[in-house]
Amino acid sequence: MMVIKTSNAYSLIIFAVLYGCYLIDHVANAEVHHHNFVIKSSSYTRLCSTKNILTVNGEFPGPTLKAHTGDTLIVNVYNQANHNITIHWHGARQGRNP
Repeated sequence: MMVIKTSNAYSLIIFAVLYGCYLIDHVANAEVHHHNFVIKSSSYTRLCSTKNILTVNGEFPGPTLKAHTGDTLIVNVYNQANHNITIHWHGARQGRNP
């Protein structure tokens, strides 16, 4: 049998209500983000050496996308390079959201 002190029970209820409001706020404020990625071959110079590399919207590495819990990302990828490509994601930080 588990005995919970009254003050702890109230604290737990208050925490649950506040956390529920936090979740509802994030879901209610969810946004849809649209991005267009244009993949091109571009000249890139580093350490006095020039190479052709694939860039995303002229950037290497590609752009950073930011979203919140509940948001939807729609990414259109246009491959204007002469190579087949694979897009992969990494570096996603999901604090407090396993």
